[in-house]
Amino acid sequence: MTETETDPLIATARELLSARLVARTWGNLSRRLSPESYLITPSGRDYTEMAPNDLVEVTFDGDWIGDLKPSGERGLHTTVYRERGDAKFIIHTHQPYASALSLGGDLDLPSDLAARVGSSVLPVAEYGLPSTRKLHQAVADAMWHTGSRAILMRAHGAVLFGEDPEELVDLAQSLEVFCAEVVTDLTGAETCGSVRRFVRDGFGLPPQVVHIFMRREDAGAVIGDDSPLLLEFRETGLSAYLDDYAQLIGLRAGKTFGTNLIFGCKAAYFLGADLAEAEAAREVSRKNALAAKVAASLGASPLPRLDSTIMRAVYRWKYSKLKDGG
Repeated sequence: MTETETDPLIATARELLSARLVARTWGNLSRRLSPESYLITPSGRDYTEMAPNDLVEVTFDGDWIGDLKPSGERGLHTTVYRERGDAKFIIHTHQPYASALSLGGDLDLPSDLAARVGSSVLPVAEYGLPSTRKLHQAVADAMWHTGSRAILMRAHGAVLFGEDPEELVDLAQSLEVFCAEVVTDLTGAETCGSVRRFVRDGFGLPPQVVHIFMRREDAGAVIGDDSPLLLEFRETGLSAYLDDYAQLIGLRAGKTFGTNLIFGCKAAYFLGADLAEAEAAREVSRKNALAAKVAASLGASPLPRLDSTIMRAVYRWKYSKLKDGG
């Protein structure tokens, strides 16, 4: 395949990004090449810049071909391909409402969705840290117990598999609509609000933003969001309920300046080296806020402190460098 041709994995990744089912470099996709090998997206590579030669061939034994390292969740893909011979494509998403509902139990599905996923319920796999055998085994158990080809991974996201990538994207979107309805009925979350974007050398910066730039020399951009969904946590702070929030923001965010989410008087502020990074922090934080509200309704707890600390350290020293080409 030449650089000018587009692999279906790349086209599908960009569809997922456009539909906000993944953000930044989170999530991953693969397609089966043979009974014991598959092609997968690389670790830490921006979907908007990905080329066919960036995709990595991986064998079921864990070996890979190419200069780039495959996604850290390749073990998850290997597990699904081994267990389900009918799986030709796999997508792993971090879609907001489905991720929030992963803090609960299996969800009863309406008949139309049940027919599409092959199960009367949308199962939730037990928690395991990303890229661990514990997580992969939990997904395998959920597949065996329900037969579903769409599975939520607790505090993480969703994995879907099938024969056609376009059908999988449509299924992921349909599940997200269903999950959004459930979350809204369960929590009454108000997600609307105004958003303002600022860069360090911009004109007419509000005093709060000027203060942030003065305190955080590493920040090149700030995004303010005054939605009730976020401001509900202004006084209490927002703990980590989802893996990607723990990775990007940390154990907990409040009014202090040590994280990339800072609660101000009238808005929540998200920081990044540029607007793209600040937007990623915003998207992940809004999703985590949804998860926090679901947790409050269902009696679920935040992520264990040690797990959050581990994930934050791994992200800072590994994935952020990959994103920057390091």
